[in-house]
Amino acid sequence: MTATAFPDAVRMTDVSKHFGGVRALDGVSLDVRPGEVHALLGENGAGKSTILKILRGVQPPTSGTVAIGGTPLTTFTAEAARAAGVSMAFQEMSLVPTLTVAQNVFLDREIKRGALIDDRAAIAESRRLFAAMGVAIDPTRRVADIPAGHRQLTEIVKATSQPCKVLVLDEPTTALSANEVERLFDYVRQLRSRGVAVVYVSHRMDEIFRIADRATVLRDGKHVVTAPLADFTLDSMIAAIIGRRSRGFSDVARGTAAIGDVLLEARGLSGQVKPRDVDITLRRGEVVGVAGLLGSGRSSLARLLCGVQPAAAGEIRVKGEPVSIASPRDAIRAGIALVPEDRARQGFVAFHSVESNVALPNLAAVSKGGFVDPRRVAALAEAAIKRLRIKTDSRGAAVRTLSGGNAQKVVIAKWLATEPDVLILDEPTAGIDIGSKSEIVTLIRDLARDGKAVLVLSSELQELLAACDRILVMSDGRVVRDIARHDLDDPGNPESVDALQHAEQKLNQAMQEARGGPAR
Repeated sequence: MTATAFPDAVRMTDVSKHFGGVRALDGVSLDVRPGEVHALLGENGAGKSTILKILRGVQPPTSGTVAIGGTPLTTFTAEAARAAGVSMAFQEMSLVPTLTVAQNVFLDREIKRGALIDDRAAIAESRRLFAAMGVAIDPTRRVADIPAGHRQLTEIVKATSQPCKVLVLDEPTTALSANEVERLFDYVRQLRSRGVAVVYVSHRMDEIFRIADRATVLRDGKHVVTAPLADFTLDSMIAAIIGRRSRGFSDVARGTAAIGDVLLEARGLSGQVKPRDVDITLRRGEVVGVAGLLGSGRSSLARLLCGVQPAAAGEIRVKGEPVSIASPRDAIRAGIALVPEDRARQGFVAFHSVESNVALPNLAAVSKGGFVDPRRVAALAEAAIKRLRIKTDSRGAAVRTLSGGNAQKVVIAKWLATEPDVLILDEPTAGIDIGSKSEIVTLIRDLARDGKAVLVLSSELQELLAACDRILVMSDGRVVRDIARHDLDDPGNPESVDALQHAEQKLNQAMQEARGGPAR
């Protein structure tokens, strides 16, 4: 019997969800088959999160029905959905930082020997689960002490550590390198072969075409289309998502960089572990990218430059003068600002307003006589909203109510308000939709034209290619290549979509050669 002969793993019929007068979902139907990878696509605010919350039992629908494996879901709680066979790896991870990897994997489902928790068995089983995915993560380490990519893989292993009929993967690759993505895809194919239905949510179009069997697109809370991937082209998929034709990152005009004087230099910069003996130079009007596989030391480099981590050796110069950067405050005084990788935990205060988030690192500028001046705060926020075209009902709206792209703009805005000469962005478009990605990259190019020096660290190669004038390749904590962006262009047609893919292949090859492995 074929997989499609069984009842649908998920059947959501005419589902609507209202929040007061706001209709987040409007009569949406979704069916996912056993042994299928089904992509759920849409811009931030399209209704994806709402439909996933209903599927996970976190919220009941206002109307409509939900069935798992042919059985109606009548009680909408996380426990009921889990019992029905639904498991989810969250984009905003559900891990407890102070617990070990193994303790997180089996949280609320602890392995016991008699009445006691059997930590040894949990560690051994965690190792087996990570081995099945093809990754080596120490299950005895605290989650707070492991890199973001390892936390993401731990979240996925936690979701798959229990039998499930339906696995929801929400932006599962935002912190993963190309090699780690390959291992995850192999693992997803194993699950698919065992009849598990996978709902795959991602804003990375290349991943969708590689891993999904069918796709459903939502827009403004409504169903737009469901079709096999073979029926889509990249252009038609983006058009369905955003409601108009777009070439994604290829729409971003890089233009010719007007490179000026040196703003930031690092010589022999080393951390306690990584990076190692790094030399970099950033000039006014220049966007420099940093590419590297998981563990290459990209984020550690950013944290050293911004005083989040102490340097073990080396020198940092700003505008030719040596500076001591032992804290983020020192970096801000030196004109360096960091937009961190984990915006939800490190970038903003979710329940605070746009204006209070923008004001946080700028309290001295908005204070008078030792007291915060509400008029100055309002003026600063309004200027930021206008400058970055942040879509919000008002400056008093909580950041948690904004789309991912607009929330990221708030993080960028608050640091731009400090008037830095050097802006460092770590994974600036992770987890946001294709339209917002292009907006962020366009903003980066605009900042360079305004005379900033911008350092962009990203695992998304097309983002680096669209944004950057030069790209540094890191491996094992060291900068091993410094590649001019134009050296990656297709001389025959440097502005085409195919040319961007051509450049991506060349950059990926350089990264793999730096690691000593074959290019994919």
